[in-house]
Amino acid sequence: MLKYLFILMFPVALFAQNKIEDTTTLDEVVITTHKKKKIKKLKISGTPAYNSFSQGEFIVTSVNEIPKGKISSVTFYFNTSFIDLVDFVSGKKFDTNYLDVKLGLLVYEMNENRELGNIISNCEITFVVPHNHKGAFKIDLSTIDFPKDKFFIGFKVLSQTNKEEYNIYVRLFEKNNHISYSEMIIKDLTNPEKETKILTPYFANLKMTLEIEQ
Repeated sequence: MLKYLFILMFPVALFAQNKIEDTTTLDEVVITTHKKKKIKKLKISGTPAYNSFSQGEFIVTSVNEIPKGKISSVTFYFNTSFIDLVDFVSGKKFDTNYLDVKLGLLVYEMNENRELGNIISNCEITFVVPHNHKGAFKIDLSTIDFPKDKFFIGFKVLSQTNKEEYNIYVRLFEKNNHISYSEMIIKDLTNPEKETKILTPYFANLKMTLEIEQ
């Protein structure tokens, strides 16, 4: 019934005329159609692992075999209940002191040898993981133009963290078909104030979920 009622009313709305002080106007009707987009989720995960990161440290993980479409968001996982489980199983309590931690998004091109290429996004997108947050944390990526086939994505810790404490935990995974990079800090034993940063493959990868609009 509603379908037929719309058809009958439509010509009236389209050509409705208003007469105001002997002046006749023709109302303009703009008709738009909204096609619902399909969202494809690419889940990247494997054998559970985790680690904590401090100010200035970063991690990026390779992404490939991407479905066609526009990447709209990424979800990372922080301070998950996995840490609580490890505490329970091991009988130990990790020295955690969760803080509100500010992170900057990193996106790199991937070279043919699976090494870091040109940087695409260098912390232009920032976000804060609250100290009481546990689990999935979604970031909008709609402003970034990603390579079609492969790239690296991750984040860098921007805010201050406390030494000798774990202020944020990141959910990772171990799987050989992905590769991650981070920086290793090497201290000069003859000069404790001198440090050298070396880019190196990381032992595990970032667990994440990408959403692709199709």
